[in-house]
Amino acid sequence: MKKIFHIIVFFLLFGIFAFSQETKEKELNSNIKSSSDNDSLKTYNPTIQSYRYWTEDQPKASFDTVLTLDKYYKNRMYNHKDYFGTMPFSNIGQVFNPLLYTADLASPIDLIPFGKKYYLLGINDIRYFDVQTPMTEFLYNNGYKEGHSLSSLFTHNPNSQINYSIQYNGLRSQGKYQNQLAAINTLLFTGNYHTKNQRYKLWTHFMIFNANNQENGGILNLEDFESNTSDFNRNRNRIAVNLTNADSKYQKRRFYLAQQYGIFRTSDSLKREYPLSLKNVFYYETAHYKYEDAANSFIPSMVFDSIGNVRNNTKSLSKLTDAATLAFRWGNKLDIEAGVKYENLDLYADRQIDPTIDFPENVKDNRFGFTGNLTFNWKEGIVLKTQAEAMTGKTFKNSFFIDNYLTVQPIQNYYLEAHLGVKSQMPALNLLYNQSFYTDYNYYNFDSFSNEKTIAAGAALRLKPFNTRLSAQVFNIGNYTYLDSLARPKQSSSDVRIIQVGLQNSFTYSKFHLETNFVCQKVAEGAEVLPLPDFIGRATLYYQNKIFKKNAEVQAGLNIYYFSDFKSREFFPVVNEFKLQSNGENFKMGNFPMIDVFIHFKVKRMLIIFEGQHVNASLTGYNFYSAPRVPYTDFRLNVGILWYIFT
Repeated sequence: MKKIFHIIVFFLLFGIFAFSQETKEKELNSNIKSSSDNDSLKTYNPTIQSYRYWTEDQPKASFDTVLTLDKYYKNRMYNHKDYFGTMPFSNIGQVFNPLLYTADLASPIDLIPFGKKYYLLGINDIRYFDVQTPMTEFLYNNGYKEGHSLSSLFTHNPNSQINYSIQYNGLRSQGKYQNQLAAINTLLFTGNYHTKNQRYKLWTHFMIFNANNQENGGILNLEDFESNTSDFNRNRNRIAVNLTNADSKYQKRRFYLAQQYGIFRTSDSLKREYPLSLKNVFYYETAHYKYEDAANSFIPSMVFDSIGNVRNNTKSLSKLTDAATLAFRWGNKLDIEAGVKYENLDLYADRQIDPTIDFPENVKDNRFGFTGNLTFNWKEGIVLKTQAEAMTGKTFKNSFFIDNYLTVQPIQNYYLEAHLGVKSQMPALNLLYNQSFYTDYNYYNFDSFSNEKTIAAGAALRLKPFNTRLSAQVFNIGNYTYLDSLARPKQSSSDVRIIQVGLQNSFTYSKFHLETNFVCQKVAEGAEVLPLPDFIGRATLYYQNKIFKKNAEVQAGLNIYYFSDFKSREFFPVVNEFKLQSNGENFKMGNFPMIDVFIHFKVKRMLIIFEGQHVNASLTGYNFYSAPRVPYTDFRLNVGILWYIFT
């Protein structure tokens, strides 16, 4: 608490200093008048460019209400993200099965079970706003049976220097199978402020996130689903499942505060640019995971002894982070930021469940290190972006990452892109520490596990005149950490190597369009610990045109998603992670198309989707799965709405 108190005092002093400097500057320049000092609300009528937003790692952009296929891919999903490269489960609000390997080199140490990460807003997902008039955003999707998903956002600028926003995302969907209810909600407050001359800037947010899921462990007898029995087809709720009284709950709280102060200004007072500035970023997070299972049943091949009568286990993490950096900007050529970073981590459980294992009461660490990023526009057509960090601590050991992206335009409208990244960090906390009322799921691996070491390298050729992008990527993962067939964390003794080659293309003829995205993937080494499909593809054929005397616009088409068959990992509810299939099992999934038909309307600033998902469900046989024992959805009518209201 003393550390937090001292940091808060520092922030207050920092702000007071900035305001005092602003006051002095006003006095010194009181005779300088500029048209930009006038309240913008009084000088012009707002347009779509008057409503802007930005994120921590992306510059300001205007809200885009143009009807594009990318809007269809995102708005059809409750989390507003394109799910290409993953396989959704049958109920909204559940986990996605990863089909395409990706490496997030900048991901921090945190307690985020894999099954909960698809709904969580990270720091770089938070939007900050600058709007000319109050704005409201609605995003709606229907759920399964009794359920819906609704996201509502309101943002307002009381004046040209201050903005605030309030956002609530709520999801509740029962699902078609037993014990499948998903209930997720996020409450988010954001705010940002800057002085009139842009010398001092502040942006902040506070987030409350809850993800509660009933866990059924998949269906008990595959024949009930695959045999095409009419009773089971009409009512999926009759199919027996492995777990009938299991729940997983995850909570996340975050307070984030960032400040930036310009040290000196350029000689041109009208530009109001500060090439050198001080920046401080502070945030405090807590995460809490709980698993409960009131029944004594479990997946038949995974029965273990339990401890005591209390059938729940929890683990929590509190994390305090502070980074102080010096930022330098040289026109549009160079942006560089570098400084120091501090982390305090405290991982703990509410009680010790298994007395035979000597669990520490708390797993604590104080970590120190350096952080920085660079954007270099050498000349037109050559851009380099780099992000790097190095941290050291006693418990979580040394860690570092560096991520580099280079874009070159040798000929107009032809782009070469290159990527090289390296990361060394402890495995996910969920695989390092767990206490459970199941005896075999108790583990403490901080002393026995080494850093995961990831190398990612790739290149792409983007041909803008042909709407084509060719890409190739290679990944090498040392000490890859996974759950084995008994759901116990292990580290691979040999490196895992993955090769990916992709092709994206857009073809247009008159009002008809064809969008394709194909990826060939090969796990060259380590397929026994990281099984993935060899091919993933999507093709969307659609018609787009103005209607109703050009007062509206419509997309109508067909979407096909496919991946080759492979021996997928199972989803393991106790720790909310994927594990290898149990010994003796050889369950393969994939090799079936998922066909959706859709009509996507735009009326002014409202986008509406009517989609028939998996229309071929009853035609290709009942062998479509999202993961072993977990069927994908039958035919479903999906309705989605995205609506911007500018007042």
